[in-house]
Amino acid sequence: MGTITVSIDDELAERLRKAAERFYGSRRGGMSKIVENALRSYLAKLEEERETKYIALKEGKILAEAPTLSELAEKLKELGVEPRGLRILRSSGIKGSVRGGYRLSV
Repeated sequence: MGTITVSIDDELAERLRKAAERFYGSRRGGMSKIVENALRSYLAKLEEERETKYIALKEGKILAEAPTLSELAEKLKELGVEPRGLRILRSSGIKGSVRGGYRLSV
């Protein structure tokens, strides 16, 4: 197990301590668990974004590709292509919303 020392502002540190106390009580390692889970989620999101491509199509022909929508817009602007009427595709699907709670049938 690695040890990394980081500096965070006082307000964030206090929120982290309170969250660790709330979720893990006074057990050792509560803050580490929260930080590890947060970093895993954040890094997975970054990796997913890096693998995602946006593609601009017009009449079945690829006009431009880019890793983000803003970069795709810039490429289209450089090409002098009006974005209206284009079909924009994303290489990976958009995640659906997650719902929780009880379901009651009437």
